[in-house]
Amino acid sequence: MNEENLLTLGIIGNTSKDEVSKLLTEIVDYLVEMKISFLVDESIGNVTSVKMRKYSANQGKILSEANCILSLGGDGTFLNTARIVGNRNIPILGVNLGRLGFFSEVSPKEIKKFIPDLLLHKFRITEQVIIKCITNGKVIYGLNDIVVDKSDSIRMIETETFYNGEKVVKCVSDGMIVSTPAGSTGYSLSCNGPIVNPDSSVFIITPISPHTLNVRPIIVPDNGEIKIKVHKESNARITADGQKAVKINTPSEIILEKADYTIKVIKKLDTTYFNTLKQKLFWGEDKRHSK
Repeated sequence: MNEENLLTLGIIGNTSKDEVSKLLTEIVDYLVEMKISFLVDESIGNVTSVKMRKYSANQGKILSEANCILSLGGDGTFLNTARIVGNRNIPILGVNLGRLGFFSEVSPKEIKKFIPDLLLHKFRITEQVIIKCITNGKVIYGLNDIVVDKSDSIRMIETETFYNGEKVVKCVSDGMIVSTPAGSTGYSLSCNGPIVNPDSSVFIITPISPHTLNVRPIIVPDNGEIKIKVHKESNARITADGQKAVKINTPSEIILEKADYTIKVIKKLDTTYFNTLKQKLFWGEDKRHSK
């Protein structure tokens, strides 16, 4: 956003959610009334209403003209929006229509009140680190996590994990999760990984159902290289953020490192990470003292 307060919003949403169509119509009507420039991703604009089509644009046009993106949906939609934005350096505001909404900062009821704050720069931006994964000539990126697992096989896989060339652990399990701090409250948490403040410059390596009692999640600095080796021939898969998956031939080596760009997330001025934990995960709530 420049000094003249010029704002062009790009709007991306989850076409599978019925509430998106209604919310999109409300937002567009408001933006037209306020004379704020915007573009709607054609994938949701074309299925909402005939009148919405005149505001629709392909993602390439949105990325070249918008200086702020609204992501309508839940965390899954936000992760997909982040993948679309990539290294374009465009801030994203999540509007939560999902369950938890860790990335999605405002509710549908709040969005009309928050848009003027965008014009007046009354918000803060957090920069979320991205994991870059390289294997067999393929490169994929994850905002939450990269998972190396046994794909659709019932058999476990044997992996060997290294950090900056030094062996960390060798184990038989359902796979390994390499998570960012932002993703620590996702799949890694479900596998007993720690909750890590997003301002921490670390990655979390979490085994998935390891067949041993002496392997635990471990935290490493994010400025190093993580290597995961799958030695034996087996079914293996790499998945980014639970959305983009590729199957790999094994034996194979997977290299993970910090990407050279971040995702910029728009936050309210008065929100904090620990308040978010309390609201979304009921962090620290003692049921014994609740009425």
